[in-house]
Amino acid sequence: MTAVFVANGTAFGAWAGNIPRLREAAGLDNAALGIVLLCLSLGAVAAMPVIGRYAARLGTARACWMSALALGAALVLPASVQGWWALLGSAALLGAALGGLDVCMNAHAAAMERRWGAAIMSSFHAGWSLGQMAGATLAGVLAATGLVPAMALPGALIAVVGLSALLLPDERPEAAEAVRFAWPSRPVLLLCALIALCFAIEGGAADWSGVYLRTVLGVGESMASTSLVVFAGAMVVFRLWGDAVVRRLGPGRTIVWGSGLAAAGLAAALMAPGVWTASMGFALVGAGVANIVPVVFSAAGARGAAGVSTVATAGYGAVMAGPPLIGFVSQEFGLRVGLMLLVAGAAVMAWLGRRVGS
Repeated sequence: MTAVFVANGTAFGAWAGNIPRLREAAGLDNAALGIVLLCLSLGAVAAMPVIGRYAARLGTARACWMSALALGAALVLPASVQGWWALLGSAALLGAALGGLDVCMNAHAAAMERRWGAAIMSSFHAGWSLGQMAGATLAGVLAATGLVPAMALPGALIAVVGLSALLLPDERPEAAEAVRFAWPSRPVLLLCALIALCFAIEGGAADWSGVYLRTVLGVGESMASTSLVVFAGAMVVFRLWGDAVVRRLGPGRTIVWGSGLAAAGLAAALMAPGVWTASMGFALVGAGVANIVPVVFSAAGARGAAGVSTVATAGYGAVMAGPPLIGFVSQEFGLRVGLMLLVAGAAVMAWLGRRVGS
């Protein structure tokens, strides 16, 4: 199952790592890129309940490998199409494939965690971050070959790796639970706010850090994905140690300290004069947010499947709104100002984290 998480992370990393080149190849300004990112997120949010119901009927393992095949094909589309509307449509299809595989793999992982009888979700998500780092690295290495080859190779790898889901036993009831919605209680609303802020920071850093290096610091194409690589790498390391960190600090302090580290890293990246110092700032962001999502999902899980579903919906809603908002703000005031929104979000997240029980 870890291989499927790695495949999904690789797809996202390859996409995000190619955003600076896609932006230049399509002649997009920051506002137009924000619209593309919005379409990607809309596709994901629209597909999640549909794929969730499909997985509930046919089984999560089967849905995982079929979604992985679709993702491998969809990854090539944004760099291959011509024209504005075709670009938006291809971004929506890619988002649908990413979101569909996300639902299937998390539903299956939740079933495995219940059978295991211990918290293992952080390890799966460490695999996702490892894939994100690998995809971003591959995007940088293949930058000189052009957009289509740079996206086609990871797309083929993702489709092949996704076939490993055929070896997994199918699960059905948990996938149905994953798409169920209930009106949230006040504690769940707090968790929704925390996950929304964390997902917005993760998505904003992943989607815009490479553009920041390319357009503000003026680095070359092959170096533009450096920030995403170190961001994802820091998340891998800190998620692998996440269970020990949470046991030592407790959920509330994990959120507060992680939020503070993310805010400091963002501020450092935006003040840094060069690519490596800025990338180290983004690495601190990855370290800071790495364990906030697992903590929030664990707290939501204590309130039942409906709480997990509601929190997940809030998180993906933030991914839908956050990166495009940065694009619209940066179009008027510059990308540094747009990314400062994430610093403010991290500060609010630290303040809210104090209310999560330790």
